[in-house]
Amino acid sequence: MISSKIKKWSSLVLAAAIVCSTFAGCAGAGTAPESPSAAAPESSASAAEKQEKITITYALADPQDYAYWDSKAEDFTAKNPNITVDIECFGGTDEMMKNLKIRQAGNELPDIIQLKPDFINDFKTYLMEWDKNEDVVKKNTFALKFEQEGKLYGLPLRSFSEFVYYKKSIFKELGLEIPKTWDDFIKTAQKINESGKYIPIAMGGKDIWPVYPFNEFMPHLISNDEKILSNIAAQDEPFSKGGGFYDSYAMINDLYRANVMGPDPLGIGADQAQQLFEANKAAMVALGQWYLPNYIERMQNTDDIGFFSLPVVGAGEKNRVMTMADNFLTINKDSKHIDAAKAFVSWSFEDEIYAGYLKATMNNSTVQGIENDNPLFKEYREQSDSDEFMFYPGNGDYTKLVNQTKFDSKSIGQRMLSGENFADILGELNGKWKQARTELGIK
Repeated sequence: MISSKIKKWSSLVLAAAIVCSTFAGCAGAGTAPESPSAAAPESSASAAEKQEKITITYALADPQDYAYWDSKAEDFTAKNPNITVDIECFGGTDEMMKNLKIRQAGNELPDIIQLKPDFINDFKTYLMEWDKNEDVVKKNTFALKFEQEGKLYGLPLRSFSEFVYYKKSIFKELGLEIPKTWDDFIKTAQKINESGKYIPIAMGGKDIWPVYPFNEFMPHLISNDEKILSNIAAQDEPFSKGGGFYDSYAMINDLYRANVMGPDPLGIGADQAQQLFEANKAAMVALGQWYLPNYIERMQNTDDIGFFSLPVVGAGEKNRVMTMADNFLTINKDSKHIDAAKAFVSWSFEDEIYAGYLKATMNNSTVQGIENDNPLFKEYREQSDSDEFMFYPGNGDYTKLVNQTKFDSKSIGQRMLSGENFADILGELNGKWKQARTELGIK
């Protein structure tokens, strides 16, 4: 059972983990930390590491990834008999970040860390820099797009897009077509509402994160600025009318005020919202590509599910679909087994292993020459007229400003759902942002 191996750490267990890790480090105190070996083949550990039994640790927060890589770890060990891979899966990204920051203080980070792109800034001083001439880097189609000041700290394992999932049977029953514009999207939801039979859009607003397709991502899409987060760090009042945040939030406000998310969107959580959709009590739900394997596992078929990119544009405009490069494989620069860690990362991207990963998790590829052949995504690609739009996290200045102002787009979304005036929220945020830029000396 996967769940029996997922680690959910309390503060006491975290402390114990640090102590245990410290003793593990003491056991090898006579061995100096290894540096990357340019002469060593990328898919195998160095000659020195082949002479000793070692264990490398791999920390991640995604249960789908855990299920696949835990099942494949023995295959890697079969190829590298002296290397055991200990995979730690946490109960979510927030829990994993708390754990890593505690271990970071004790200089006991795992050998391999799977990080969201947003968190690379927080850990980059502890991460190994990848050589951009290595084959595993050159064949990754996204890696070099995420350089920071010419340095590369991680290789994205997957890419995925954001969709609106819909029930084909409900759309057919009500004579609905896939909406192509933002106005059409709201009108479609209103028509479903008028039927009196279904919730138009399932929203689990009791949890803070489910508003992210709207409040977090739409400012990027509406501004058509892939680097919007870094760019607003250079502005005193970036949340004013005419900017990506204000203009998109005005659109989102129209959606939220249309009352198309059920009788109490703030009274149910994400799991309950998904259950409403799966039980045909809701016609649509906005979630990432990651949701599809969860749906299939629970429903055991795909006959009644379809998906389309959230239509954020007006009539005659080309739509854009938010696309993420995600789950970056990073290596602890102070690891005693850097060559072994690099060997595991390189092995993860080998054709057969990586193709199996894409099939199991239904993600899109980040590797040249390897694609996800799932028929549902093939159907989507054939029917969609949306351009891919890449999500990029903010730069260091943006991170500082977020920490200073406590800016959180998802929290704002929750407040908007409750009926608060978005213009008042953004006006207050402009004041905090300008003051923070002054206090932090950001120009």
